[in-house]
Amino acid sequence: MANRLLLHSKLNAEAGHFKVFAEGFGDFDYAQNAEERRSPHRGYLQEAYLELKAGSSYLRVGQQAMRWSDSWVVPSLDVWTGRRYNRLFFDPFADQLTHSQGISYSYESETFGLDLVGVSQLAQTYYPEPLPETMTYEDDGKTGTGARVKINGQGIAFTAIAARVAMKNIYGMTANYAFEKAVPKIELGSSHDYSVHADPDYEDEYFGSLGVDLFLGNFVILPMVTFYDSGRFSTNTHDYKALYYVSMVWNPNRHDLQAQVYYNSINQDAFASLSYGYNITDWFTLTGFVQYYEGTEDSLFSIYKNMTGGSVAGIRFEVTGNLPF
Repeated sequence: MANRLLLHSKLNAEAGHFKVFAEGFGDFDYAQNAEERRSPHRGYLQEAYLELKAGSSYLRVGQQAMRWSDSWVVPSLDVWTGRRYNRLFFDPFADQLTHSQGISYSYESETFGLDLVGVSQLAQTYYPEPLPETMTYEDDGKTGTGARVKINGQGIAFTAIAARVAMKNIYGMTANYAFEKAVPKIELGSSHDYSVHADPDYEDEYFGSLGVDLFLGNFVILPMVTFYDSGRFSTNTHDYKALYYVSMVWNPNRHDLQAQVYYNSINQDAFASLSYGYNITDWFTLTGFVQYYEGTEDSLFSIYKNMTGGSVAGIRFEVTGNLPF
């Protein structure tokens, strides 16, 4: 299904209070059905920004990662990040993401943090055939503004978020408490869609996620459940969903074992992945993986199932190193 070469590069240069950062990769896909996944011979710019840092504050201008949630599933408060759904879930999570362009200001202390964002170009989300590649409308707008406040103290971390993303108003909060071997966390959000293409009966969305990060020796386990409602209370229109997700990482020395399971109880969409990597030397890593996709009619996961036949296996050989400048 895929026969790919990825060339990944990063530039990180600092001088005084200034920093220049750029990261991107080229994807060369020689599989016969690469057009179906829309990833043949394409370059991706992940980030490219100029940063000015002064004390506990910094200002960034350009394309940059502004992740306001660490959730793998959607919906979440990760409002500035897009996804490459056209490439399935073959790649490491960081390479699945796309980022917005704009300007951001951040202040961070031990107990308080503030983020202000102005976006000139929202991150694109890409989809496989037969879906449209981006599924966006010109009159919906591609800009956004937002603010996040963070408060930390006595093991508790709390954030409050407000954002205008294209034609959506989004509000939310997150909270977690750090125990010695566990970090329970909650994330709540709501949005209202003002675009002309929004379905009047489904222009409001609400979600809540409950999860915990468990640290058990060399194991890190992250179970999460998300409850999601799309509809309007004024018309008593609701579309309830429950999303279940768990990931596990075992990473001692040169070993890297990772597992993921996702299930949507209403749509009966499912995804499972198991990978094992071994760091042969400081520069060479060999990884094997198997993945499983299941989906009902007309869902994104049903497209994945049709593309893969339900399951897929692969090998990833990675060479990593830094040039001496």
